[in-house]
Amino acid sequence: MLRVAIRADASVLLGTGHLRRCLSLARALAACGAEPVFLSRALDDVAGAVMGDQPFTVHWLQGGGGGGGGGADAAQCARALSDTPPAWTVVDHYGLDQRWHDEVREQLGCRIAVIDDLADRPLAPDLLIDHNDPQAAQKYAGRLARQCKILAGPEFALLDPVYASAERYGFNLQVRSIGIFMGGTDPRGHCLIALRACREGLGFGGPIEIVCSRSSLSYQALAEECAKWPGTRLVDGLAALAEFFARHDLQIGAGGGATWERCCIGVPSIACLTAPNQLATLPRLAQLGALVWAREEGGLQASIAAGAEDLLRDPQGRRRLGETASRLVDGKGALRVAAVLACAAGAEFTPREAAAGDENLLLEWANDPVVRANAFNPDPVLAQGHAEWFKARLADPVRCRIFILEAPNGIPAGQVRFEHRQEAWEIGYSVAPAFRAIGLGVGLLRAALSAFAGRAGECALVGRVKLDNDTSAKVFRRLGFAESTAQDERGPHRVFSLARAQR
Repeated sequence: MLRVAIRADASVLLGTGHLRRCLSLARALAACGAEPVFLSRALDDVAGAVMGDQPFTVHWLQGGGGGGGGGADAAQCARALSDTPPAWTVVDHYGLDQRWHDEVREQLGCRIAVIDDLADRPLAPDLLIDHNDPQAAQKYAGRLARQCKILAGPEFALLDPVYASAERYGFNLQVRSIGIFMGGTDPRGHCLIALRACREGLGFGGPIEIVCSRSSLSYQALAEECAKWPGTRLVDGLAALAEFFARHDLQIGAGGGATWERCCIGVPSIACLTAPNQLATLPRLAQLGALVWAREEGGLQASIAAGAEDLLRDPQGRRRLGETASRLVDGKGALRVAAVLACAAGAEFTPREAAAGDENLLLEWANDPVVRANAFNPDPVLAQGHAEWFKARLADPVRCRIFILEAPNGIPAGQVRFEHRQEAWEIGYSVAPAFRAIGLGVGLLRAALSAFAGRAGECALVGRVKLDNDTSAKVFRRLGFAESTAQDERGPHRVFSLARAQR
């Protein structure tokens, strides 16, 4: 079984965001058939409470370390995992850097995946995940000690897999109720500020539901304030925040990981800066019109009240806010990251034949810049022409077969097309961007060839590759295709062929 170790902490001061997003990834990994194993420190009671009802093994590291880049923490982790080393170790910790990555990699012989958004220290991952910043490659320039694959932007937001199919917010012209959630522990008392903003500053008289852990340093003061206002409900944590986000017409929350959860649900929201790393997210989302950023200048309570008042007065603006947010996140980010980790570790692809519902996916892949650069015709593929082409191919299975290759959890990883031309089956394939540049082309094409076996008859298989497309050339060579060159209306190119008898 594929084993993946995950290093993350939680505490009253750290909050629970790192550990919870790693739990989301762990559930997605389990859906790929992997065995996630956690490494964490019991800095207080918070991490234990978060992990208490989880089905995953936890190695509790001793002492209060975890910072300083590596050292003792790396040694403890390596010892805990030495009996059954993982294929990957995922680390989500701002206090650990290149020294930790290199030591754990050397001791365990595993690959390292780093979840980060600060880019404030040297890192040495094999895979970097920054779901806050689509331009992460620029941000980490000069910080990476080795070449690595980068998964960047909200497409890879590490939400619990339930968000992929969770009920979305249904818009209402009136703000009937307000939800407030400021993270797992709310160490600076932002829930209390938001409640007072709604009740005192805004004068909102409708129901307000607040989710806040009893471990919060401000919980008692918050409970006392809630008791003053009829219709105010304080909940000590919720297992299903997706339902909480969907049932209120306005959400007020911290700018951490829950920001992406609210976006996915499509609920209009006001976000507060509760930690410095959130500056990587809030300004951009506010500029996009995906949320209202309540700034601290002039007082946070007044800023929240003013933002909420504007939204109550402008229902269509509130509608646009939620709709813009929902387009950014589809809830499948953790599934995508898990699929990349699993396939890179050797999990096999599952082929299926393309269907009508794959039209948009194939069009998106066809217009990927790397695909267009490697195509004989580099012009963009237009939607109408693609629709006609795809419909014709599906209607003629005798001459064309298109396979979608999926990771074990169903995430599409690429496509392979076989078209019968001049007594041979010509092969065209592409790998989805997230799965590219980690050596998966051979496995993807091999799986498609296996699914196609028996349908080719005695015809040869042929792949045509531009002269400068070394990546595809290496894939065909590794699969035993014979190489030659040719020139036709497509210009000079390489030809890779495999006779039926050779397969």
